[in-house]
Amino acid sequence: MNRILSSTSLLSNVSLPRQNKNKLTKALFYAIIVASIGSIQFGYHLSELNAPQQVLSCSEFDIPMEGYPYDRTWLGKRGYKQCIPLNDEQIGIVTSFFCIGGILGSYFATSFANIYGRKFSSLMNCTLNIVGSLIIFNSNTYKSLIIGRVLVGISCGALIVTIPLFIKEVAPSGWEGLLGSMTQICIRLGVLLTQGVALPLTDSYRWRWILFGSVLIAVLNLFMWFKVDESPKWLLAHGRVVDAKLSLCKLRGGTFDEAAQEVQKWQQQIESGNSLIEPTTTNSISGSNSLWKYLKDESNTKSRNVITVLLFGQQFCGINAIVLYGTKIISQLYPQHAIRINFFISMVNVLVTISVSLLIHSLSRKPLLMTSTILVSITAFIMGVAINYNKMNLLIVFSFIYMGVFTMGLNPLPFIIMREISRPQDMVLAQRYGTICNWIGTFIVAYTFPIIHDILSGYVFIIFAVIACLISAFIWKMVPETKNRVASYNQIWADR
Repeated sequence: MNRILSSTSLLSNVSLPRQNKNKLTKALFYAIIVASIGSIQFGYHLSELNAPQQVLSCSEFDIPMEGYPYDRTWLGKRGYKQCIPLNDEQIGIVTSFFCIGGILGSYFATSFANIYGRKFSSLMNCTLNIVGSLIIFNSNTYKSLIIGRVLVGISCGALIVTIPLFIKEVAPSGWEGLLGSMTQICIRLGVLLTQGVALPLTDSYRWRWILFGSVLIAVLNLFMWFKVDESPKWLLAHGRVVDAKLSLCKLRGGTFDEAAQEVQKWQQQIESGNSLIEPTTTNSISGSNSLWKYLKDESNTKSRNVITVLLFGQQFCGINAIVLYGTKIISQLYPQHAIRINFFISMVNVLVTISVSLLIHSLSRKPLLMTSTILVSITAFIMGVAINYNKMNLLIVFSFIYMGVFTMGLNPLPFIIMREISRPQDMVLAQRYGTICNWIGTFIVAYTFPIIHDILSGYVFIIFAVIACLISAFIWKMVPETKNRVASYNQIWADR
């Protein structure tokens, strides 16, 4: 769900890209923006229930207009319920079933996009997102909320796989890092947008309009995609040589002959046996390129164990407890301004993500990951103490710090490391496996947190702190340094 591509080339080449093929043209810029809006959809849906869940679930009643009954509002006149009665377990299920859809969408996304193209896949994902969002907006029952959340989860799970594929394939040489990092940045912008929309709309009369915001984003994205050309590399991989040249010429600018020369280089790459696009893995249980074979292969055991711990552990450190339930946590001590504080926490997340995207590839992986994880452990512990002892200011300050230190390392690095510690022929399967682990971890936290938090209160963050501490020890002992890796797979794991 968090995917940052290399920015090393960006830092060395971005200053003076002189040739047409290295320019960021208007057409290419437009295409990148359109693709990145899909990531905004993901971020929006991830946190759309954060602010309104108390009024949505009938746990609180915030009447914006005294003396003006709900039945007289536009929503009330059309049969929309003022709220949908939900207990803590049901809130957890509605929130977490987004992840069930996400697993399904991300698992089949590459195969679907390789068959039907990046553009068509994105159009279908936007359409599914519109349908799912409308179901959520129109929901008057617990079951319909779940159905809508699963559908938007499938769409978003597919989008965050398809979008990096498209961006990677259209990005000019020297721009891959910055353009690739747009996925992560736009996910955080989506979370921020949700919290911004929630500021004026989180009350017992207008909370549905927060959910309707995702419909508008998906519709906008859908129509914008019609003006974007298909990935030229995908076109060439499917034998559509002329279409690939035309698409590349429109996206990159320059002459048709310049585009033809670059396409010719791609053809040579294909003829030499190198894949031009992300290879499709087998979706069946058995097969030479299946996930099941990857799980059974004992030669992958050490790298697979690291991927499992890092991708599950990232979620079990509690980040999505804040992203999904931050308003409820803060409202325990500061109910009047909980939504506003959550908005500013999301803003910090965006700013740190942008900074990290530019700097992370110039830093060593292991020290940064360990530092981030240790600081997450410390800040989570202090947050737990602050909740238990009603220290409002302490909770707010360390919520900001927690978000910052998590974003600087524990957020992006597991997704970078999981490719770098795997054998070249296993990178795609390793990435698929790690993504599934991360989705499952998110599901577990999303489902269990409301229940555990009501029982343990701040002690749940002390549990997160202990988990983060254990992960730090695991990183120190088991995770190799992979920056500028030159050693072979066997040499990396020889002493571990």
